[in-house]
Amino acid sequence: MSVDSSRFAKTAKKTVRRGVSLYKVGASPYWYARIWNSSVGKYIVRSTKETSRLVAAEVAEELYSDLKQKKFLDEVPRTKTFIYFAEKLIKQQRRLAGKTRSSAFASDDEKLLKRNGDGIIDYFYKRDITLIRTSDITEYFNVLDDNRTKPLSASSKNKHNIIIKKVLRLAYDDGVLQTIPPSPKIERKDNPRVSFSEEQYSSFLKGISSAIKRKDTVRGNVISDEFYYFVLLLVHSYVRPTRTEAFGLKHHDIEIKDNPPHIQLDVDGKTGKRLSASTEYGVEFYQKLKACNPDYNSPEDYIFLPKIKNRETATRIGQRFFNHVVEQENLKFDKNGNPRSFYSLRHYALQTRLRKSGGAINIYEFAKNAGTSVNQLERFYLKFMERSPAQIKNLQTFASE
Repeated sequence: MSVDSSRFAKTAKKTVRRGVSLYKVGASPYWYARIWNSSVGKYIVRSTKETSRLVAAEVAEELYSDLKQKKFLDEVPRTKTFIYFAEKLIKQQRRLAGKTRSSAFASDDEKLLKRNGDGIIDYFYKRDITLIRTSDITEYFNVLDDNRTKPLSASSKNKHNIIIKKVLRLAYDDGVLQTIPPSPKIERKDNPRVSFSEEQYSSFLKGISSAIKRKDTVRGNVISDEFYYFVLLLVHSYVRPTRTEAFGLKHHDIEIKDNPPHIQLDVDGKTGKRLSASTEYGVEFYQKLKACNPDYNSPEDYIFLPKIKNRETATRIGQRFFNHVVEQENLKFDKNGNPRSFYSLRHYALQTRLRKSGGAINIYEFAKNAGTSVNQLERFYLKFMERSPAQIKNLQTFASE
């Protein structure tokens, strides 16, 4: 489908003063202010939110005065700029990645910092870091929302908030900032994690078995026993079905333990490295998974799809297998129309362990084992979890005479 370029073409250009001008685009009724930023060699563009040219000119003057007052339009010593400390943060986190923190620790933050168009560095760039206030961060979020048809989610904005605070913290530690401005409050709406009921999970496993018997293929890849036992291992070890966790596991990351029987997984996860203990059935499922690839059981081999060295590709294949089975078994959506993803298996595993423990499990140890927090468990798993008969009976219990 072709895009009508005239809707975004600049029209009705008017000069307000040197370095400040107004223009309109066909797609908007409002005038835009265009202000030259000599410190970075490019224009700052803001919507005036005004349809009258005269009123828009006044708004443009106010914007210019505000930016000038904040010294955003003047040359700032590099050691006081936002980009200086942002680049310093990137270097520090690269040194920690894959060592004391997960391999994705640096890259995830770096992507948001360096994203073209509306990344954090793109917006704050050479701005004097000592003059950044909470209101400036709020305006950054407004720009992010204005650039999208749908506003950023609260969780995404919180990620940006955390990274900006990391940069400001470095400036504070260096003595450039006297105080760190508070992060703007982001309203959060907790959504339930889409999971499986016991019956639905049983149907999902039967669906895999049926796909194996039919020799179903997805984009040339055959669904086999290997996927079946990989799923069981995921559910009984609580690992995330991601490239860095489940799909990144190698045989040297797994150790069989006894007293009681379980496997210990050395996981390079979302929250950093951790040792995670499986249920007692983890040992059996790991041994079954090893038997699926008898020629790929050396310490450096991956436990799932070991022939595929590109783990992004292996992750996509696993996700496609999951989607194929849930679609075949009419399990793709829950009763509220929310789609299930590969992550739903982890949600099911966490909720089932919490429910079947009858409240006896140490929730702090469990959260640590699963690479999450008690706060996350309470907000997303306990809150929306179907209670077991034992738990309901407990709620109905009266004190004995």
